[in-house]
Amino acid sequence: MRIGIIGTGRMGKELVRRLADKVYLVVFDRNPAILKEVAKEYNVSTATGIEEVAKSCSIVILAIPDKEVSGCIRAINKWHLPISLINIATNISQSELEQIAAPEIRCINVKIVGHAGEMALGLAPVILVSREPKDLAAVAKQLFAPVGQVVIGDPDVVRFINTIATEQALAAAVNIEEKLLDCGISDDDIIRGAIRQVGAGVMKAYADQELGPFARELVRNIWGKGKEKLVD
Repeated sequence: MRIGIIGTGRMGKELVRRLADKVYLVVFDRNPAILKEVAKEYNVSTATGIEEVAKSCSIVILAIPDKEVSGCIRAINKWHLPISLINIATNISQSELEQIAAPEIRCINVKIVGHAGEMALGLAPVILVSREPKDLAAVAKQLFAPVGQVVIGDPDVVRFINTIATEQALAAAVNIEEKLLDCGISDDDIIRGAIRQVGAGVMKAYADQELGPFARELVRNIWGKGKEKLVD
């Protein structure tokens, strides 16, 4: 079975990296230089356009920005192909996919709770696969198993999860910078190091339940008693 991937940006490239030796991939990106680079690095087949991907693959993964999903699906509609489309764009709902796609095209949302940069370092994200259609959900679950921890559920919540996580992480980074500046520490390298090494490192340790005694006590003071789920 041939699997198509349209889009080789940061997340698309990471999907290619994790799937290249598991399935036969046909990849397309509108940037010829990026497409050539990905094809050479991971030894995958390439296509000259969306039409070639759609006509040569039974399943196509759309690894493209939210704003491009609608136009891509409408382009595929023109060829009346009985294929399955898997959308990973965070802000496109299952109902939107079904409204855009032609009747012969089956669609399913597969959303990733993860960061492409962290995934490139080897971390496994959590992947939410839509419950319906059930047979396509089963296929998607198997296909994405090499990518991360797959959960059948409601992928549309990933939009809120990623938004909250991003906003709060950025707020923390800005807060660290502001407090250091208030203390008279203005060296850019020091500030970036504090955010990247200390701040990000502590957040990862918190998520992995690997905090040291000092940090664990700080968490208890921040949360208060009864709210120590990721500490104990």
